[in-house]
Amino acid sequence: MKTLTSLNAWHNVLAAKLVSLIVIGFLLIGGSCTETEIKEYEIEESCFTKESLETVSWVKDQLNFFQVPKQGPLRVAVYQYRDQYYLAFENPSLSSPMSYIFNCDGKTIGEVNIHYNEFYGQNELMSVLLEAKY
Repeated sequence: MKTLTSLNAWHNVLAAKLVSLIVIGFLLIGGSCTETEIKEYEIEESCFTKESLETVSWVKDQLNFFQVPKQGPLRVAVYQYRDQYYLAFENPSLSSPMSYIFNCDGKTIGEVNIHYNEFYGQNELMSVLLEAKY
């Protein structure tokens, strides 16, 4: 009888150690994923900031175009594509979305020969500067 209770105690110790190791493993994996997968967006790197929506003339003009009543939802986002930053004015009812994605020089992706599907297939969202409905 004593052998049976000592075996149960031994299994309990092994199970507790195994559970502890699994929990520690998950914590380590979870901690490493958050640090390597999340990239901090540094405003100094990009030519587009929230302030540029009010200070850069061509950006203000584009924003005013979308702020007309009944225009619908608008999201203004900064993307990184091939180590360059792009400002996208995103509205689901646009007929030509390529016309509303700009590089830092104010040229559309069409003007710099980047196809819309290629751009959205390979970009990384860096920041959302504005989300509103008009």
